[in-house]
Amino acid sequence: IGAAFQIPGRFEDSWSVKSGHIHDTFAATYREPGLPRRYVHQRLNHRVFRDLPALMDNVARVTGHQWEQLQSAGVPDSERRCLRLISTREGLSFHVDDEGATWRSFRFLEGARSRDTIEDPAQAFQVARAFGSFAAALRDLPEPPLATTIPGFHDLGGRFAAFEQAVAADSHQRAASVSSEIDRAAASFRNLERLLAECGYAELPRRIVHNDCKINNVMLDDASGEGLCVIDLDTVMEGTILCDFGELVRTGTSRSPEDEVDLASISLEIDLFRAASRGYLAGAAPLLSEAEVEILPLAGQVMALENAIRFLTDHVSGDVYFRIHREGHNLDRFRAQLRLVELMSERRSEMGAIVEEAWGEIRARA
Repeated sequence: IGAAFQIPGRFEDSWSVKSGHIHDTFAATYREPGLPRRYVHQRLNHRVFRDLPALMDNVARVTGHQWEQLQSAGVPDSERRCLRLISTREGLSFHVDDEGATWRSFRFLEGARSRDTIEDPAQAFQVARAFGSFAAALRDLPEPPLATTIPGFHDLGGRFAAFEQAVAADSHQRAASVSSEIDRAAASFRNLERLLAECGYAELPRRIVHNDCKINNVMLDDASGEGLCVIDLDTVMEGTILCDFGELVRTGTSRSPEDEVDLASISLEIDLFRAASRGYLAGAAPLLSEAEVEILPLAGQVMALENAIRFLTDHVSGDVYFRIHREGHNLDRFRAQLRLVELMSERRSEMGAIVEEAWGEIRARA
């Protein structure tokens, strides 16, 4: 595979990278004159992403735009601050092998790694600022619009409609046993739907956003801890800031696992939320409108409820989408995420005050 790309030097070895759930990822070392250099090769999942050429066009345009901005601004260490696609021998952004599989290659980001859980507020700030800066950097991406790689990816109303259809079909006769959970999901959706309408959600601007702002999608410098590079760009497309900040809050303000069964142990750590808010607003400040900032306290609820509904939908449907490791696993995931929704709802006023204070400081400095 490496021979299909413009990689100088001689192949030495490779190994599987056991992270991520979508693509097959490998790292490889090539001996170039005087030094070894590492690259990443990925075999892309055509079942999740149906139009891989369109996806790769998105990635090439986004990373190319980032690189041009870094170069024009003279940013130091720019090689580690955005993903660098390696072209094929024919000058393309991807290679199709003899078996029909699609591959891409990146430079390996040396001296940096991602984390699966936030360790402290300083780290939450760095991750959040990286995501905010990423969105701000794409505000002037030239036309045409990016392709939609997963239709309806973040559509709370659409997810709830699919949930209702699954309950009505009840293909595995599970609805009766989770009637209480079904009622709680519906009540939470109706309540949040009302709040979003009151806050003007429908009028939010559509922007180019990451759409999957989990904490492990930022590479942190091993020495300084700085958030260097946003990765996993396959879902970068049009959306709202609410989804990006919401996923950051969902995954970065509670240290409990997504499938925690001890619901009493799940907590919302307000110091992590404060750090994430300050970081994201600092990075995205050139992009944000007042209306977007005002609705941010609801963002975590939106993404936690969206995921809760998806987990309950999959449980009712017979666990056909999310991989499970025990009976009732998706039901456990649903309950844990709904508990997060409840905790965020209880502290929404406090979270709103934190966002308002952070935004006020940024405007004062500006």
